[in-house]
Amino acid sequence: MSDWVKIRDSVLEALKLEEVGKGLKDKFVGWVGTEGVEFAQALVDEIKAECKADAPKESGWCRIRDTFVVPVALDIGMALLKLIIEKAAAEEAAQ
Repeated sequence: MSDWVKIRDSVLEALKLEEVGKGLKDKFVGWVGTEGVEFAQALVDEIKAECKADAPKESGWCRIRDTFVVPVALDIGMALLKLIIEKAAAEEAAQ
């Protein structure tokens, strides 16, 4: 066995990748549940404001898109994200 293989194996054993992966998953889900949702909502609000400002200048499909389609799609996406995060948090708490 080469020295590299010994070093690699010892590092992998020391890290216990299962625990590292679980810890990262928990941290990521926690971040998405708090700061991630806030960031996404701020982004959605900014895009919707841009659409609202541009809609009166548009005509035809682009006016419909900026007035209804994009804002409604973003609101639905945010509602789904929040619902998924709430369900995941409730399931995690139940365990």
